[in-house]
Amino acid sequence: MSVQDAGREPDVAVLSTTINTDRTSSVDWPAVAAGAVIASAISFVLFTFGTAIGLSITSPYPAENVSAVTFAIVLGLWILLITVMSFLAGGYFTGLLMQRRAAGDHESEMRDGMHGVLAWGLGVLLGAVIAAHTIAGTAKTGTEAVATAALAATNDRAPVPYFADMLLRTDRPSAIAPAETEARRGEVTRILLRNPSGEVDQADRTYLNQMVMRQTGLAEADATSRVDTVLTDLRSGVAKALEAAEKARKFALFLGFAVAGALAVGAAAAWWAAVQGGEHRDQNIDLRPYIGWNRAIRFRKVG
Repeated sequence: MSVQDAGREPDVAVLSTTINTDRTSSVDWPAVAAGAVIASAISFVLFTFGTAIGLSITSPYPAENVSAVTFAIVLGLWILLITVMSFLAGGYFTGLLMQRRAAGDHESEMRDGMHGVLAWGLGVLLGAVIAAHTIAGTAKTGTEAVATAALAATNDRAPVPYFADMLLRTDRPSAIAPAETEARRGEVTRILLRNPSGEVDQADRTYLNQMVMRQTGLAEADATSRVDTVLTDLRSGVAKALEAAEKARKFALFLGFAVAGALAVGAAAAWWAAVQGGEHRDQNIDLRPYIGWNRAIRFRKVG
């Protein structure tokens, strides 16, 4: 060591260390979102097409309409077909668009499949939002209309006042004061509303007979016959309304099970399709022959 180096401190080597704090998510959300959007778009288009088909095979005229069983079968199969097709496409594109990772075959397959199920879940949420404003909204409106008609015979908007008018119709309206007629109509209406099924007890039936006799001037036998006829018509209307409500309930029950079952099958379809898409991604399979696109050939034709 020289004299000049004696007073110099020895050189110290400084090593720079970089700590990786980048914690990327194990979920490829862009691929999941893309698959969900594709599945929702396909299902919306097919549901719209199916709505048009459904309107074309239905008719307000019973003689020209398809049977309820046939319509339910076609509807269930169409829902299943739409759900499977849309989630097959969404799951496949999810697996195809995912980034490759250094992992074993088993882990890659599990990751691809789980991403397909994630795309299925997000697609279900998007589809629910869309359906709430379109297809399901229309079906809900129709169901509510049927239910409203079914309940019409059991509330104050029911045709009970009409049956009251049938009981009190008379050929001598000038012989009775309007106020008295209105009072009797109100009383008859309250009796019928108290017994909306048409099953009037004997005391009320006797009172109705007497009121009809006073209002119309009919003989006791004719008044009794009119009361029996009106109550029979009321019971028939209630029975038809309850039958319509029961049909609406069964249809809603069938629709719920059909949608739930189709969505469950759609989850499995999304898993399988995502795995297939991941395999095609890892194998670098050229999909252009399947979609009819070859850039070199097309550019050659343009040139």
